[in-house]
Amino acid sequence: MPAVSHELSSSLEDYLEAIYHLVRENRVARVRDIAERLGVQMPSVTGALRSLAAKGLVNHDPYSYVTLTPAGERIARDMVRRHEVLTGFLSGFLGLDLAAAERNACAMEHAIEPQVLDRLVAFVEGAGGVPKTA
Repeated sequence: MPAVSHELSSSLEDYLEAIYHLVRENRVARVRDIAERLGVQMPSVTGALRSLAAKGLVNHDPYSYVTLTPAGERIARDMVRRHEVLTGFLSGFLGLDLAAAERNACAMEHAIEPQVLDRLVAFVEGAGGVPKTA
């Protein structure tokens, strides 16, 4: 995991992840779309974007689209990977319903150490992948 992500709050990580998904789904991310996706007010998004831009993770000019810098995209992709692995583990191995797996993966992805995630991935892959749920 890139070292800069350790300097980010879980909230800022959520913003990066939201921007990443919006760009993949819609080709662009706008302040109002980010606000809607995260369930926050637009001024909160603007403040977070300023902070992320100052860290060199997003490009944003007022009244324009938001894009991730290469460093921001690396961190966002890592967050998405963590989320997917944790969700798959919680639903496939532990049998949680998908909604509970998503909620818990979201909370865990910010706290789990890279070494723990790497070992979890190795475990899941060694066991033949995440089993299909009914």
